[in-house]
Amino acid sequence: MSVPARLLALLALVGCLLAPAAAATSSTTATSAGPHRTRVVVRVANCEGCQVFLQQGLRDRWWSSRAHRVRDGRAVFDIRSGHTRGMSVGITGTWEASSPHPSGFQSIVTLRHRGIAAGERVSRAVAQGKAHGSACFPGTTADHLVLRVEARKVRIPGNGGPALSTLAWASPQTRTMAGTQQRLFHGIQGAQDVVPCF
Repeated sequence: MSVPARLLALLALVGCLLAPAAAATSSTTATSAGPHRTRVVVRVANCEGCQVFLQQGLRDRWWSSRAHRVRDGRAVFDIRSGHTRGMSVGITGTWEASSPHPSGFQSIVTLRHRGIAAGERVSRAVAQGKAHGSACFPGTTADHLVLRVEARKVRIPGNGGPALSTLAWASPQTRTMAGTQQRLFHGIQGAQDVVPCF
């Protein structure tokens, strides 16, 4: 065998030995990147300074973010995309007293009302008059998600008499998970725990 032929054979052998190591390094890099994340922007009209949080209530997974204040009309979250399935949005108006809520529940954004298609805009009068709605987002793998929310101060019968609460709904309405419509109270979606989205 000539010297160049021996050199080529040696290089081929080295290449075969290094290929698995290179593949392992590539696999490690992909794993270390972590799960995909989604930037969730909740744009809230008429609620500067209000507190917003995200939560997930699946049968086998419960999760909640920390609360963010609405600044310049929006609250921004960077979360795992897997948390967007069964995600709901909690909101507390600046007009509400500190916890526990005198209304007896935490206000949740109604993402879609019964009888209204995703993409349709909803007025306060319509939102306040609806008896059923869903707060459960069906999930996304997108890098960026924007939810547009309307919020209004409302007075309702509370635990110890009339209390201020927050009527909040998506406008335009969004897609929601099938079978997750719940009864609304004076148009408000309320919860005392994580909203079950299953």
